Amino acid sequence: MFQYPPFPFPGWTTDFNAPFSGDVVQTIEPRVFSPSIAGDAEIEERIHMNVASYGTQLGKILRALDILGKATGTDLPEIDKLIASVNAEKAEARGTLRAEAEAALERLKRVDPDAWAEVTGA
Repeated sequence: MFQYPPFPFPGWTTDFNAPFSGDVVQTIEPRVFSPSIAGDAEIEERIHMNVASYGTQLGKILRALDILGKATGTDLPEIDKLIASVNAEKAEARGTLRAEAEAALERLKRVDPDAWAEVTGA
């Protein structure tokens, strides 16, 4: 956080936050990017929130296309590449998450061995 010197009026706050420099919570909605989205935006939101995320829905479609392509002997190189890319990203994300968890547990072990033992069951 950048702090200006206390001027022009002593006693005024010296904290300055630039626009968008604080905590930001944002809901990503498809209609924001495409106001003319086909279908009912409220129904789309309900499906996304209560049934399955877009990633889950697309994953099932990709899996179905993969099975269908293999069953019919049809090569789908773009689908295969997309599936491989998605799987690589998921693997990298899991690796990052695991490394972060291991680092957090190691820190907990150094700072509070009793809590570490409780968490790990050691």
